[in-house]
Parts: sequence; structure tokens; C-alpha cells
Amino acid sequence: MALAGSSPCRYSRRRWRRSMEAVMNIADEAIAAGNSAGSSSFRRWMRVMPALLLVAAAAFVAAYYVPLHRAHVLLLEEQRKSNQRAKELEQTLSQVRGELEAKTAQIEKGEAERQQTEAAKKSGVERVGQIKAELAGKLDKHVKKGVAAVAVAEGQAFVALSESAVFLPNTVDVSPQGQALLCQVSGALSASGGGQAPLRVGAVSGPPASVPAPLQAAYPTPWELSAVRAATVTQTLQDKCSVAGARLSAVGYAEHDPAAAALGETKLPPGRVEIAVALPAASAEK
Repeated sequence: MALAGSSPCRYSRRRWRRSMEAVMNIADEAIAAGNSAGSSSFRRWMRVMPALLLVAAAAFVAAYYVPLHRAHVLLLEEQRKSNQRAKELEQTLSQVRGELEAKTAQIEKGEAERQQTEAAKKSGVERVGQIKAELAGKLDKHVKKGVAAVAVAEGQAFVALSESAVFLPNTVDVSPQGQALLCQVSGALSASGGGQAPLRVGAVSGPPASVPAPLQAAYPTPWELSAVRAATVTQTLQDKCSVAGARLSAVGYAEHDPAAAALGETKLPPGRVEIAVALPAASAEK
């Protein structure tokens, strides 16, 4: 703005100086004329003098005041625009700051939730391992004999028992030793599942050729044999082990075993009984 205003001012000042020089020349001529022509001419020039002074004053105003006033108006306009731009930038900055704070809060919330999930998962894994160890400890004698196995998978604890440890030979009847074993297992599983958790009883009979000959007439297929044995164990748990019937369910799997992967490391024979309980807040496998 300084350059834009300086050039017109210099031009106006030159014009004003020329005007003043012209006025001074006219004044000199007036004085000279007064000296040569006498008082009459001098008085005539003196009457013209105010007009000349007025012209000089107008030239001064045009040379200095008008350019300065214009420059002042331009400066005010530039200042107004600058203030407006600064205000707009401040509003944009405030908006961006707000969005950044909201995004940061969202990220922090997501990170906190992730940490809580990881902590819960870790706690669940530790709890599952603890439950598995507790069950194995309570059934240690049977596990060492190779008639029982403990596994935890898909949020459930499994206890698998060899059919020879539960049933009388070549029958679907629970032996006295099997009854005691079932009561011990149901008690251990109930403690792990929170006391009133449902118990699911499943029986696996193995392939068709594994059906004992004395039972083939009454139960010619693995489906029939496994279903009867699952129902018999369930009835024993209710009648002899005081497990509420509402907590029990029975499934015959024939030669198909959904828990085979979890029990893969065990050496139990194909024919077995499996009792499972859902674990509280346990979603991880171990």
C-alpha cells in the first residue's frame, strides 16, 4: 500500500509546487507591474491575489489531502479484509481442533475397549486353564488309569469316561462303580460351571462293528445303543447324584463325536460317555 500511495502523492506534490511557482511568478509580476505602472495597476493585482491564493489552496488540497485520504480509506479496507480473513481462519482452526479432539477421544475409547477385551480374554483363558487343572486334579486317579479324560473347548468343559468304567459289561446298565464315578464327575463339573449350569450327556458307541454281540438284537445300530446309554446315564445323574432334571440333556452320537478334536490327545477307546458343562464367561479355548 505504501508504494501504491506514494506515486500519486509525489505527482501531486510536483503539481502543487508548479502551481505555487506559477502563483509566485504571478505575484512577482504583480509587484513588478505595480512598481512600473503605478498604484492603480498594483491595486488591480492585489484584487486578483485572493483568487490566486484560493487556487493555491485548492492545489494544496488536491496535492496532499485527497491522495492521503484515499490511501487512508484503502488501508482501512485492507485492515477490514485482513480482520475478516483472520476471523475465518480462527473459526476454521476451532472447527478442526474440535474434530481432532473428537477423533482423539474416539481412538482413545476404542483403545480402552480393546484393552478391556484383551484383558477379559486373557482372564478367560487363565480361568479355563484353572478349571481344566481343577477337574484333572479331582479326577486324577481315573485319568491315570486311562478311563477318564478332561478337555476344555468352545467355552465348555468336557469329562470323557470309558464305557467300561460306567456300564456293566455287555449291558446298558450303570455299574455301582460307574454310579460313584458319575456322581463325582457331575459334582466337579457343577462346581466349575457355577453350580446350576446345564449338563449335557453324550454317548459315543463307536463304529457299527463295535456294538457288543449280546446287545445287537436289542440295539442293532450305534444310534440306538448310544441313545439308550446317554439316557441311562442322565437318569442315573438325576436319581442317584441329585442333579436336577431341568439341568440335564442326553444325546446319542453313534460313532460321530463332536468332542473328538478336544479329546484327541487322550487314549480313551471309541465307546465312551461325555459329560459337558458350559463355563461362565469362558470363550477362549485352551
